Amino acid sequence: CCERELKGSVFAVSRVTCPLCDTACASVSALKAHTRFRHCDQRPFRCHLCASGFKNAYDLHKHVETHNDSDAYSCDVEGCGFTSRTLQTLRWHCKRA
Repeated sequence: CCERELKGSVFAVSRVTCPLCDTACASVSALKAHTRFRHCDQRPFRCHLCASGFKNAYDLHKHVETHNDSDAYSCDVEGCGFTSRTLQTLRWHCKRA
């Protein structure tokens, strides 16, 4: 994908700059990660339940939680009754409440 575009365009200073958007990265490996997530459309991590694609395993894991039929997470505030399939959604709810 985009890694071919990086060869020969990385500056070996204290920071490396993305040739596509001028973002400064701390290392060549950080630049490669930046390029993969910001500039590449490849989504190699596929959901086995619906075939949705994701750029990394963590996002796939979060997505698979949404296929859970039961609401595994619930708000502890008395009388609230909010439930969620994902921990992240429960955390967003708690910040707003």
